[in-house]
Amino acid sequence: MSNDNIKIASPVEIESWIVGRIAELVNVPADTVSPEADFESFGIDSAKAIALIVDLENWLDLPDELPLELLFEAGSIGQAAENIAAASRAMVASQAAGAK
Repeated sequence: MSNDNIKIASPVEIESWIVGRIAELVNVPADTVSPEADFESFGIDSAKAIALIVDLENWLDLPDELPLELLFEAGSIGQAAENIAAASRAMVASQAAGAK
């Protein structure tokens, strides 16, 4: 896969996407999902977490999988978004280095 297709999203864009997706998964309005909340507070089970991370990988068009720990070891949705943005930038850099 070419890194031309990878979406370089900011932490704010990723946070917004995650908030919207969590709202869909747990059937609540998006404005009730706080970026300061942790994932456990929404009762997201492992199946929903896997679906969330796969959807996120597809949205970003990443060449590799993101570890679930990026979601669940973060203290908040906002922190997870920052970690995911950093991980996706690292994937792009690694892929670009490998293409040289």
